[in-house]
Amino acid sequence: MSVVSNEPSFLFQNPALLSDSLTNIAFLATSKYFADVYYGTAAYTFKEKHIGSMLVGVQHVNYGSFDAFDELGNNTGSFKAADYALYISASRSFADSNFSYGITLKPVYSSYEAYHSWGLVADAGVLYYNPKALFSAGLVLKDFGYQFKSYYSDHHEPIDADLQLGLTKKLKHAPLRISLTLMHLEHWNMAGYVKDEANADVLNADSSSNKRTNLDKWSDEFLRHVIVSTDFILSKNFYVALGYNFQRRKELGTDTRMATTGLSWGFGLKIYRFQFHYARAAYNLAGASNMISISSRINDWYKKAEKL
Repeated sequence: MSVVSNEPSFLFQNPALLSDSLTNIAFLATSKYFADVYYGTAAYTFKEKHIGSMLVGVQHVNYGSFDAFDELGNNTGSFKAADYALYISASRSFADSNFSYGITLKPVYSSYEAYHSWGLVADAGVLYYNPKALFSAGLVLKDFGYQFKSYYSDHHEPIDADLQLGLTKKLKHAPLRISLTLMHLEHWNMAGYVKDEANADVLNADSSSNKRTNLDKWSDEFLRHVIVSTDFILSKNFYVALGYNFQRRKELGTDTRMATTGLSWGFGLKIYRFQFHYARAAYNLAGASNMISISSRINDWYKKAEKL
């Protein structure tokens, strides 16, 4: 969310990253999660003279088809479940400064069999970018909004916002870029610590064997907010990336065998007028997600046609 590059998928993390250098780019991504769940994104960026740099895109999660049964266990056919979000982003820079700001409006729609819900959420972000110092910082409030129609009457689900802070530094004499992201700053106790009868901090309310000292408790709570990553920029056309999500490892890992839970890696390369990216994220011992994306700047094709 604080990396300034030519990668359009970062714009979904911070709308303030949208700039003139990222206009007229078409972007498409797909990912296979567990149990035949598919995730996909398509977007296009452009410049609007009265508003500034803009992005229009759509995201969806398709959970596939399910067998339907009545209360007696009789098969009544099948049904589908899916979530959708429309992205409308705009960004502008503050005059004569290293700051920019952006906002994304996201109408969201969810359909599970006969149950449907829709609402409106938004992302708001600011970005500081100093190209001389090779440093950037971003602050984003993600997914704040309201559910206008619930799945069924007399029941309203809240939409949880996420306040994130990101810092990115590129080394001057090495092909290395390091990023630190702090997520859910609006909610410190993500571990769920509670007080037991002796007024001591325990990780589970029914477990007296999980008592923590103040230092253990604070460090555990802090690390659950942290994501660290690094990019090895080997050339203008190729990079390798690594990431580590502490919360994912703590919550989805197993005590007997952590393996690579919480680790993600990927690479990107440019071939002809296309940019290809691949990423793999380990969630637990059951498996990992794989994402493939492709993007291309439409202006490059116009230039080729003009030369011909």
